[in-house]
Amino acid sequence: MRSKDLAVIAMLVLSVTPRAIAAEVTPWPPSDPAQPQAGVAITKALAMSLRDIRDFAGLQRAVGSSGKLSSVDNDLETPRAIYDWEGLGGRGRMTVDLYRSGGIGVTITPDDGTKAITLNNAGAFICPDCSPPVDACGHRPSWVPHSVHWDTFDCHRTIIGPQTPEANSR
Repeated sequence: MRSKDLAVIAMLVLSVTPRAIAAEVTPWPPSDPAQPQAGVAITKALAMSLRDIRDFAGLQRAVGSSGKLSSVDNDLETPRAIYDWEGLGGRGRMTVDLYRSGGIGVTITPDDGTKAITLNNAGAFICPDCSPPVDACGHRPSWVPHSVHWDTFDCHRTIIGPQTPEANSR
């Protein structure tokens, strides 16, 4: 094969690969940075700015603190650590499920009466109070087992939280 052909094949593979491949979190379980106070208010605007976030470190930089580790769940098919933040001045809350695979699922609860906004680093973004409302499932996250069906009906139950078929049937 010519080098030009190899370059074309490489470009095709990269273009169909998800935008970011999360690296496994080490050490596991992660340590508690004990920084629950975000450096910004947790608002709908912040959620919109996090829509293209691809890793946990990028999320931590965007909110201006490392969060508070509230629990680690190693008993699931896909182990996860749960981090919490309170927005600057008590404005809003955010919970992040950090999976051992490096994937993240985020729930943002603004303090302005806006419904919870969920997103992940696989392109999902669900914001019922956005204008217009957004309901994007994204790619199948690395932490969702292939035994769980993934389509626009199921993705709302599998975007964050325990990832076993039994847990998602609730």
